Amino acid sequence: MAKLLFPLGLVTVLLSIILRPVLGVTLDQLFKVWPGVRNGGCDAYFDRGTKEGILDEWLEEINFALASAIDSIEQYNQSPRVRKALNVWFGIHNGGKLSDNDIETRAKVQWVSDRLQSVQEFFSFTIHEGDALAGQPYYPLNDDRYLFCGSDFLAEQATNTPAQDWLAKDLVDGDGNVVNIEAVPGYAEALAENRDSAAWWSGDLTEINGYYFSNTGGFYCDMGRTLGLTAVIGELEADITGNPTVRKRVESVVICPYCFAANNPSPNSFRIGSNGIASGTNLPDVLPKSATLLHEAFHVVFGVVLNAGDDNDRGFLQGDEFYDIIDCINEAKNNPEKRARRNPENYVFFVAHMFYLFGKDDDNIDHNWDFAPMGRGSNKIFGAKDQIR
Repeated sequence: MAKLLFPLGLVTVLLSIILRPVLGVTLDQLFKVWPGVRNGGCDAYFDRGTKEGILDEWLEEINFALASAIDSIEQYNQSPRVRKALNVWFGIHNGGKLSDNDIETRAKVQWVSDRLQSVQEFFSFTIHEGDALAGQPYYPLNDDRYLFCGSDFLAEQATNTPAQDWLAKDLVDGDGNVVNIEAVPGYAEALAENRDSAAWWSGDLTEINGYYFSNTGGFYCDMGRTLGLTAVIGELEADITGNPTVRKRVESVVICPYCFAANNPSPNSFRIGSNGIASGTNLPDVLPKSATLLHEAFHVVFGVVLNAGDDNDRGFLQGDEFYDIIDCINEAKNNPEKRARRNPENYVFFVAHMFYLFGKDDDNIDHNWDFAPMGRGSNKIFGAKDQIR
């Protein structure tokens, strides 16, 4: 349950469900981390015996950064810098301190805060207390959320070959006829959406027996400086009439090897990024490598909307999402509700902005900086402006 901001005068809120974060959360409580060093394995970045490694370090600093961002929003009335940041990243009008009558602005700020708190509840493995679900995690791992460190676990399949079910057996209809991939309802639609799409099978090298439709698939992480993606793989079974249906949907987060690579210029941590900030430093240049995992978590927690016109109150953009910092700022001005507030990278930039502004020594932040738009046209950046500490 998200924390309520700016409680109004006479309103009494009863918290029937209390949530608490579990200290010492480990990555394998959040994902089934795929083993090995090839075929999507993450052993080079996470030791499943000691629960340590680069990915564990990412998890820790993401939790610190999210906490800092959420705490900063609670300082809305006290901090003009927070008000400006919420305007820059989410298009929330900065009219100064809020009064009890500023219901619309309060709702917008609360909406953003709720999204950040939900992602923090995921990363901190928050559990229920005081209700029927006491002791259960808010985002349980039910063998349906995987983390891969590469896309090479996927194998391309000809669409005129038999579709396989969740047991990796050929799918047959009620008359005993084998059903090809291109004849499966939903799969045909996915293939028709993009004529370059292919069917990629996940089951040869993993325990997930399902398909992923893309024009890149297993080669995704080989396409230059690609960082990561989140996809849903559908496992099939036949219903009582023999028609293929989706038995279970499995979320798969892919972090590409380039994200960890030494030639990736992103700093290895917020602390290293903090030490590299000087006047005029562009915020994307100090966005740490862990930002990729944070970005993908918004898709995991909220799902997707296929376009900005969808009415799904929870879904985040995918397919038409945007990453460039100037695009994020411009969309916050031009289409904040349907675009900026549903775009994961806007939240990633806001979290980094607030962590560099408010992070403390205990958070591994040695210096605090505020950032602001600088320059014009193609030279426009979101640069470090004021050193606070």
